[in-house]
Amino acid sequence: MTIQTHLENHAVRYRAYGHILGCSSPLHELEQSAAPDASGPADLHIVLSSSEEPIPTPTSWYLTVSLPDGTPWLRCAKIAAGYLLRFPGLAGFVFSPWHNSIRCIPHRHTPAHTVNHLLLDQVLPLVLNYRGKEVLHGAAVATPYGACAFLGPAGSGKSTLAASFLSAGYSVLTDDCVVLDRCGEDIVTIPAYPGLRLWDDAIDALFGTTKICAPVAHYTRKQRFPDVASATPCPSVISLAGIYVIETSSPPHTASAITLERPTLTQREALMTLLSLAFKLDIEDQSMLTREFDFLHHLVTRVPVRRLIIPDSFQALPGIRADILHDLARSC
Repeated sequence: MTIQTHLENHAVRYRAYGHILGCSSPLHELEQSAAPDASGPADLHIVLSSSEEPIPTPTSWYLTVSLPDGTPWLRCAKIAAGYLLRFPGLAGFVFSPWHNSIRCIPHRHTPAHTVNHLLLDQVLPLVLNYRGKEVLHGAAVATPYGACAFLGPAGSGKSTLAASFLSAGYSVLTDDCVVLDRCGEDIVTIPAYPGLRLWDDAIDALFGTTKICAPVAHYTRKQRFPDVASATPCPSVISLAGIYVIETSSPPHTASAITLERPTLTQREALMTLLSLAFKLDIEDQSMLTREFDFLHHLVTRVPVRRLIIPDSFQALPGIRADILHDLARSC
């Protein structure tokens, strides 16, 4: 029996990011996802290992991503099996391109929901980049004009803005990871899986309850809010109508302080911004870097990219939504 056949025979199946995932154990975060056709093979095999399994020790790391205080957050290395992605003190993930598999190896005291969060929201976006998709750090919602993406660094308010659309009956396509592809000359967005990761004050302000939430990870107070208010099911892909790069004004202002820059960023400005916000697994892979550059260059020639400066205020969100929808309508 081959490794792949063994994985297929012992898998719980889910659909996420346009892929069918075969998992050795249930991933409760994906239970709301549409069930895939059980007759087809999985695109990726997820194996949740015991903490007793040793995490490989590479001879060197080609990438280290650090937190603002300088603490290493993610280290990446090439190993015999493929790639090792290690979150120090939390877990290690071995991605094997040859077996289309991701092996998750937690540290002894890392809870299961933390491992799942790292897998779904940190590792999978990087693996999708390796597999040929372009992935941007942002959230996206479905509007009558197409998909609308909100991009920006951590803490800029992407998820809160997407949640405000959810509270108004729109569908959230993805939170923190916008997967893009080409469909002919068009750029399309691929939905991730239901749910948003929000702070308690955002949930209270927009939905009035935290009772149906679950913790994201043990090291953050963010909650996983299920996408229960979507108006209609999302298609498998949806055309990208606009991108908004978020900047938060400080100190808080009133809704009249919303600034939506028109015209769009220049193509060069937009391209450099998107390159800085892209997930990249192998920064030494020249073919990937060329592919990413060509894709994003094509994107900025077809999709408007604007800078959105918003006040840090929940009361401003209805006005921001209205401005964005009006802007999208004008761009169509």
